[in-house]
Amino acid sequence: MPSMDSVWGLRWRSSAWFIVTTMVVALFTDTFLASFIVPILPYMLEDRISLDPSRTQSMTTWLLFENAAISVCIRLPLAHFADQSTSKRKWFMSALVIALGSTIATAFSSSLAVLFISRFVQAFANSIMWVVGFSTLADVVPIQHTAKVYSAVSVANSLGSSTGPMLSGVLFQLAGYWVAWALAFAIIGVDIAFHTTRDPAIKQDSPSEHSPLLSTQRISDHYDGPKSQDPPKAMPNFYKCIFSKPNFCAGLWCGFMFGVIFTAFNTTVTLHVRDAFQWGGMQTGLTFAALQAPRLMMSPFVGWLKDRIGTRIPTVYGYAILTPLIWLLGIPGSGLFSWADTESRGPALYVLAMVLIGFNSSFLNAAGAIEATMAAKELAKEHPGAFGPGGGKSRALALSGITYVLGSCAGPVLAGTLNEKFGYYVMNCVIASLSAFTCIVAYTCLPKRKIANV
Repeated sequence: MPSMDSVWGLRWRSSAWFIVTTMVVALFTDTFLASFIVPILPYMLEDRISLDPSRTQSMTTWLLFENAAISVCIRLPLAHFADQSTSKRKWFMSALVIALGSTIATAFSSSLAVLFISRFVQAFANSIMWVVGFSTLADVVPIQHTAKVYSAVSVANSLGSSTGPMLSGVLFQLAGYWVAWALAFAIIGVDIAFHTTRDPAIKQDSPSEHSPLLSTQRISDHYDGPKSQDPPKAMPNFYKCIFSKPNFCAGLWCGFMFGVIFTAFNTTVTLHVRDAFQWGGMQTGLTFAALQAPRLMMSPFVGWLKDRIGTRIPTVYGYAILTPLIWLLGIPGSGLFSWADTESRGPALYVLAMVLIGFNSSFLNAAGAIEATMAAKELAKEHPGAFGPGGGKSRALALSGITYVLGSCAGPVLAGTLNEKFGYYVMNCVIASLSAFTCIVAYTCLPKRKIANV
């Protein structure tokens, strides 16, 4: 039997911190690939596929909608099989290889059919990475560090979704189409290298004082113990059990509203600052930076805080503070408040509101995923072994991810409709009201407990 010292890097390659790092990199890759195509999609459709420019907007909408729709439809079935699987690493490696192949096919697409099919396959692979990635994190991360790790994942997702289109647009403009795609291929290659290095298959017959923690856990996971002579009981229904937990349902709603609020910003900010302040692309980009940068800086602290005091207080605080800030964001340029519509005061007030929203939105990071993990762990204690080797964590986290995606789909529709029919100020008032309602839901349903006590 190979020892820890006889295999290169076995100690750190099988360590929890390295596995967490590979998962965070993979989830960054997921969002990076999903958003990477956005700036170069018009060129692909009009120049490479020769699509009529009048159809570019509709095809772009359908291609981006395809990714969200596939995520909603297949994450839950994938999570069911992931919960029954004892070898998630094979799933991940397969997904990465599929993602690489589909990305190459997307880059070489010369027809709409090939483009839609390759994006479908890429979305399928990304869904596998998301489901298995979160499930693996839930398995290996100690309970007292759950919020910190999920906050790191939230930062990685934000970086992926923001740097993907930024880098592809810059490289496409400066160096051309294939140089831009070369970056996407390189990102996937690095991800594959990480996962090839991770978790070497060293067979161990029994744990010793030198055995890595993760290998010991695997051995114990396969040990069923003495067989009971009692007659078998009816297996509980996972979904009935998980939806009976108020903290899980509240976490889903909080995650849904997080998606609604921030995609509402993405949909309306660009047009509003152009019409109200006559801002161009650079000022608009800096406005989004004012929203994202504080959130990224605050995420490590908020993760540490949630591990110490739980999700209830930070989530209630976050939605409570966001309510007046979202209302305040709608005032500059509305024409309803003369004190906020001066040439200098209006833009300054708008940017200040954006910065404060960015800071306070960090308190909402990963509330749904954390509560899903906690609820699944509680169910595993209540019904040992009833929901497969994964204990239902994959399905609980998939439900959390699906509600966030649904919120991300509903946000642009809601914000765009309200902005078009009633104006930017009314739209912000409605979103602020939903934030206030979510604050009440979080206060009422999220439990008063530390994460480490689950």
